[in-house]
Amino acid sequence: MSDCCQSSNAATKAIRSFWLMGLLNNSPWVLMLAVATNISAGGVALVFLANQVPGLLVKLSAPYWFHLISYKTRILMASIAMSIACFLVGCGGLFRDELAEEGGGEELSDKSRQQWGLALELFGVSFVSFSCSLGEASLLALAGKFDSVILPGLTSVDSKMNVKELNAAGLSMSKSPRIPRRRRLASLAEGGDATNNSTMQQNNDDAESIFAEESDLNGNSNEMNPEENNDGKLMKQGGIQGRRSITAYASGTGLAGVVGYGYKALLSDLFGWGLSATIWSAGLFAFVYFFIFLRGLHKLEQSVQQGEGRDGSMNGMTESSQLVNSRNEDDAASSALEMTYTEEIHDNRISELETMARTNASNPTPFERFRLVLSLWRYTIPLFTVYASEYMLQAGVWSAMGFPVTSASARAQFYHYSNWTYQAGVFLSRSSGNLCTASLQILWLMPLLQMVNLYFFWMNSMHHFWDNFGLLLLCFFAGLLGGGVYVQGFSRINADMPVELREFAIASASVADSLGILTADILSLFIQSCIYKENHLEGAVVQCPY
Repeated sequence: MSDCCQSSNAATKAIRSFWLMGLLNNSPWVLMLAVATNISAGGVALVFLANQVPGLLVKLSAPYWFHLISYKTRILMASIAMSIACFLVGCGGLFRDELAEEGGGEELSDKSRQQWGLALELFGVSFVSFSCSLGEASLLALAGKFDSVILPGLTSVDSKMNVKELNAAGLSMSKSPRIPRRRRLASLAEGGDATNNSTMQQNNDDAESIFAEESDLNGNSNEMNPEENNDGKLMKQGGIQGRRSITAYASGTGLAGVVGYGYKALLSDLFGWGLSATIWSAGLFAFVYFFIFLRGLHKLEQSVQQGEGRDGSMNGMTESSQLVNSRNEDDAASSALEMTYTEEIHDNRISELETMARTNASNPTPFERFRLVLSLWRYTIPLFTVYASEYMLQAGVWSAMGFPVTSASARAQFYHYSNWTYQAGVFLSRSSGNLCTASLQILWLMPLLQMVNLYFFWMNSMHHFWDNFGLLLLCFFAGLLGGGVYVQGFSRINADMPVELREFAIASASVADSLGILTADILSLFIQSCIYKENHLEGAVVQCPY
C-alpha cells in the first residue's frame, strides 16, 4: 500500500477513534443524569452536583499536573474511575430499593436505608464526574495535538519537497501551506536586495498580499498567530483539516447525550430493569473505552513518533518542533518586513502569548500558566454562560415541569423527554464543526440567547402560558446553542493559539463549562424549590428563599 493510502487510513482511524472516545467518555456521565430522578426525585440538583464537583477540581488543577502524566495513564485512570462509579451506584440502588422490597435489613429503618443508599449512589456518581472530566480535558487536548501536528503530517506524507526547495521554486503561500509565513517573508526580504526594481516591487506586493489575506477573514484571522503552520491556515480558509479531531470528539460527546437517555429508557422503561442492573451493565463502557484508546489513538501516536526519524515528510521532528526550530533562522531575514506590518496582524494578547511560547514553551512557571488561563477569557466566558444557563434549565426548571405539573409521573416524563430532545440538539450542533466557523461575536451571542431561553422556561413553569409538549422545540434549540458554543469555542482556541500552547490552552479552557455547570447545579436546587412552592408541590430538598 502506498504512503498516501496509509496516511489516509491512519487519519480516518484517528477521526473514528476520537468520535468513539467522545461517545464512551460522556455516556456514563449522561446516564447518571438520566437516572437522577430515580436517585433523588426532589433534589435532582444533588445528583448534578455530585456529577460535577470532582470533575471541576480535576479541570482547575489540570494546567499544573497534566504535563507530568502521559495520555495513556490519564485515560487508564478515567477508565478505572468509570468502573468504580458504575459498581457503587448499582450497589447503592440495590441497598436502598431492592433490599427494601425483599424486607431485608430490618435493623435499619426505611429512612436510614434511604439515606445510606443515597449517599452510596452520590459517592459513585462523583467517580463518574472525575472520570468524565479527566477524559474530556485529556482528549480535547489530544485532539488539538492531532489537528495541529499529527494529521497535517500524515496528510502531507506524499510531499517530497522540503521547505528550502519550495522557497527556491518561488511557490506562493497558497500553494505551499507547510511554509510558515515568516519564512515566506524571509524569502521576500532576500528578494528585496536584488537590483531589479520590478522584482523588488513584486516582492513588496506579495508581502502586502499576505497581510491582506490576514485582514479579509472576518474575525478568524484577527486573533490568529501569523506564525502558525498549515493547520491554522486551513482552519481560516474554512477547510476541515484544522478541526477534524475536535469536531469528531465533540460529535461523539453530543451523541452520548442521546445514548445515555436512550440507554436508560431501553433497559429501565422498556425491559423493566432496575436501577442497579441498568448501571452495572454500563460498566462495560469502561473496558471498551480504554481498549479503543490503546488500539486507536495511542497506537497511532506511537507509530508517528517512531516513524519521525525515517519519514522524510516529518523531517525527524513534529510540526510544532519544526516551527520552533525554524523561528530563529527566520527572524533575521524577515525582521525588516515584519516591523513594517506587525501592527496590522498582531494584537497585544497574541504577542504576549507568543513571547511566553518562545521563552518558556518547555517549562512555563505556575504563574505563567495561570496568566495563560486568564487570557482565554474571550472563550471561557461564553462557555461558562451557556452551560450555566442550560443546566439551570435541566436541573432546576425542567425537573419541575409536567402536564399536569401536579403529577409526579408527568414531571418525570417531561424531564426525560426534554433532556433527550436537548441532547439531540447538542449532537447535531457539535457535529457541525466542519461546516462553519463562528466569529467571536456569534460565539458571544449564543449564550445570551440561552439566557433568554432560561428566562422563558422559568416564567412558563410558574404561569403555564405554554403547557404542552410543543416546548420540546425550545429544548432542542437549547441543545443547538450549547453544542454550538462547545465545538466552536474549542475549535477557535485551537486555531487562534500559538501552536506550542494549543494542548495546554484547550485543556485549561475546559474548566469553564464545569464551572458553569457547578454554578447551575447550586442555583438549581433553589430554582426547583421555588417552582415547587409556586405550584404547591412537596418534596423539594431545600427551602425557597422567597
